Amino acid sequence: MNLLAGSTGFLGSKILNELSLSQNKTLALSRRMINTLPKNTEQLIIDFKKLSELELPQIDHVFLSLGYPLLFHNVMGIMNNNLKKNLFLVDFTYQLEIAKKAKDAGAKNISIISAVGADPHSWNYYLNTKGKIEKEIINIEFDSTNIIQPGHLRGNIHRFDILLADMASILVDPFLYGPLKKFRSISAKAVAKQVVNNSFNVKSGINYFDFKDFDHWR
Repeated sequence: MNLLAGSTGFLGSKILNELSLSQNKTLALSRRMINTLPKNTEQLIIDFKKLSELELPQIDHVFLSLGYPLLFHNVMGIMNNNLKKNLFLVDFTYQLEIAKKAKDAGAKNISIISAVGADPHSWNYYLNTKGKIEKEIINIEFDSTNIIQPGHLRGNIHRFDILLADMASILVDPFLYGPLKKFRSISAKAVAKQVVNNSFNVKSGINYFDFKDFDHWR
């Protein structure tokens, strides 16, 4: 059974839909009901503040797509201390606890949505947090650890700031070549397809995926 944390988010919901196309069942962790569950999916409503009490069935692959909701300028590094606290709680603490619970439930493989530029030493708090959770997930030592590092995710029509970022990406992306190409924007659907494809073709060890891996799924 797959386990997905973050199943109601912009990217997480697309990962859930892709997982539903497989023969394996997926257990979707969420704090609220999913109105329309895809096929091959079960739901577990949880209180994330009580993760220590979480009991999971046998898990094969865990997918982590939790993320505290941020505006585009927050991702760029502008955020107050309260926002930093909430970001760390969701993106680091909750995800780390779920990863450990999944490992205890037998999971051998993990895929985590991070971000291009993630670095535990970054001055940007968002990228700093992403870098720290990557490091901690690696330390758990799953048989296969997939770290997904997309750039800006395009296509969220319900967010005005994201639509503006989408338009900016159209102008900037063509100038990102060589080592900068990994910073190009990509559709969330393309990333979701790559994430799930990885779970069908598991590679042992620590594997990083960025724009070059997502682009052919467009």
